Amino acid sequence: MNWTQQLGNLASTAARLSSRCTRPEHDALVVHLLREAALMIEWSAPHVAPALHPDLAAMQREVLAWGHCWPLDPARPLLALRARQMSDALLRMARLDQPAQ
Repeated sequence: MNWTQQLGNLASTAARLSSRCTRPEHDALVVHLLREAALMIEWSAPHVAPALHPDLAAMQREVLAWGHCWPLDPARPLLALRARQMSDALLRMARLDQPAQ
């Protein structure tokens, strides 16, 4: 996969995270998705433009921090928001948020 596809897959993982983290019965899946996102960032970073590295590094630090404290019931809406924001940002980075021409 090229780097735009890798970031697209990462955006998809973040979107799944956003939709699942609000429900306690999905806590094990959320922990898995947080770990998956961190690994996907690690694997895609060498292929992404260096200008995007700081944003990816910040995302990786954040998902790792969430993974260390999850589940955290009062923070469910916050993680849902942050994961959706990350997904949108990743789509913009990969320029996949634009309609096909």
